[in-house]
Amino acid sequence: MKKSLVAALIILLIGAFAWSQDLENAGIDYTTALQKKPGAERIAAFETYIKNYPDPVQNIFTKLAFYWLTVDNYNSKNYDKAIRNGEKAVKLGGMEAKLEAGVYLILGSSYGATGNKEQAVKWAEKAAEFSQKNGIGDIAKQAQALKNELSGAPKQPAKPLTSLEKIGQLYNQKKYDEAISMFNSFGQNDKNDEKIFEIYARCLMGAGKLEAAVKEFSDAYAKSRKGINAERLGNIYLAKSQKDKKFYVSAINYQIEAGLLYQKEKNLARQDALLKNAKYWLYEKYDYNAKIKKYNATVKPVKPVVSNDKEIKRLQYEYDKVERELARKYVDIEMPGYEQDKLDKIQEQISKLKTGSGQQSGEDSNSAAAQELMKEQQRIEAEFKTLSDQARKKLGL
Repeated sequence: MKKSLVAALIILLIGAFAWSQDLENAGIDYTTALQKKPGAERIAAFETYIKNYPDPVQNIFTKLAFYWLTVDNYNSKNYDKAIRNGEKAVKLGGMEAKLEAGVYLILGSSYGATGNKEQAVKWAEKAAEFSQKNGIGDIAKQAQALKNELSGAPKQPAKPLTSLEKIGQLYNQKKYDEAISMFNSFGQNDKNDEKIFEIYARCLMGAGKLEAAVKEFSDAYAKSRKGINAERLGNIYLAKSQKDKKFYVSAINYQIEAGLLYQKEKNLARQDALLKNAKYWLYEKYDYNAKIKKYNATVKPVKPVVSNDKEIKRLQYEYDKVERELARKYVDIEMPGYEQDKLDKIQEQISKLKTGSGQQSGEDSNSAAAQELMKEQQRIEAEFKTLSDQARKKLGL
């Protein structure tokens, strides 16, 4: 019986935590690679990442890894590698519109740098058309400028940068404090621009000004109940929770709200990701992921039970055979005791096998720990359901 319990627990843990392993490894490994120094260091990190997580169907971060390899190889002037990774990223798809437009532009410029004008023009045109269709003005301008340059058209005089382009440049250069100061100098129209505000908020996080970021995003969330605003708040509180676990509560609640709002917005990919994140961090709050890892490292394998059914069947056949032979032999006279002993001996063997057929050959010393883990998992799952119900009520869903 104990063996069955452990088997059930392991199956249950595999089912419940397959996603957490994916998040714990693929997600964190992706973030670690992304934080590497742009250039050769980050290229090496993402090339290793793709070797470790080669399936883009199972892991969305693999697609993003090809995007960053495209960007870093291009900036490092490794144009052939930029082309190879860029075309792979396009083939895989699934990128946000701005990232996709950026890859088209990089492909056009890379082909231009390698002297393949035909392919360069093709990708430049695609970048321009795609960007215009999706309202990505900055890339549309760059794509058109590249197309003009490739076709030999005279260069247009440089136009003054827009507020979005100015603050975007500072953010890309990681000059977060300068970008924050620039935002504060903008007029109200620019401050209300959603894209400008997004960059400003990212700069607050980049500069480590989490309290200011909480205030800004809380105000934005109060004005607009969107999944992206809830997700941002969840990320800020998650960053704060690395120093103090009490912030896990807010991080988890906002991630759940983000997932539910994404569901309302029909963004199923983000819905799934945020709800999985929320559940993962709820387990992390109680150190349950570490407990599972420790349990799986120490659990002793239990020897499988050997079935006696085949031998019982054979002995039963032998018993019936002997019984028939004796019945024919002693039709009109009483059967001697020694003949009955033959049947009794076979029946005794059958009884012993039947008694021992369901017994465990080994003892699982971890069964108590298994029981406790199962109970704690059920409690955490129940808490997650309660938090989700509370979030739905708060959001009126």
